[in-house]
Amino acid sequence: MTPEQIGFKAAFAQDPDSLIACPACDTLHILDPVSAGQTAYCTCCGFKLMAPKANTFDRTIALAVTSAILMIAVLSFPFLKMSKSGLSHEASILDIIFGLAHGWYNLLAFAVAMFVVTLPMARAGALVYVLWALKHHRVPYRAKEVFLFAERLNPWAMSEIFIIGTGVALVKMAGLATISFGKAFWLYCLLVLIIGLKNAALCRWTVWSLIRKAPT
Repeated sequence: MTPEQIGFKAAFAQDPDSLIACPACDTLHILDPVSAGQTAYCTCCGFKLMAPKANTFDRTIALAVTSAILMIAVLSFPFLKMSKSGLSHEASILDIIFGLAHGWYNLLAFAVAMFVVTLPMARAGALVYVLWALKHHRVPYRAKEVFLFAERLNPWAMSEIFIIGTGVALVKMAGLATISFGKAFWLYCLLVLIIGLKNAALCRWTVWSLIRKAPT
């Protein structure tokens, strides 16, 4: 065993959270304490290993709750307004989902309901469940599984993809009817921004470190 390996083994025995592997090149590092506002980089490839953020719990919880409130508001207002030959119609996201729910379009309706509405709400709820308890120096029941669930949902909560898809669809339908955006569309754009800020405010290293140190 090399001196470097002995050093890693001793560091792990003393404090497992002092070791971190680079996700890009797998180089193992022994971390010095990293304060909020500082950034640790891989010594081999320069990948950003961690960047603790001040008030990460307060900001993430506030943004998660805000995203949930915005989603409820989005579902309550018209998303699109269409008019042609003197006739007009307003449709909310729920109207769009229920309108698609027939025949083979049931799969599309299910996908919209899951990826656009349910998964972002589920991730916000999971984050609040874990972070609220950690903020008050408690580790909630099955915190590891719930936070891992929230992290795995992140790539599948496709709020921004839905906005882009809506824009593309409107361009293709522009010649068929006069289409305008309802209040829910602008609220959903704000929701996409809030979700981005929430992801940026979350310090995963801090959360995993506190969960791991919980008594078993």
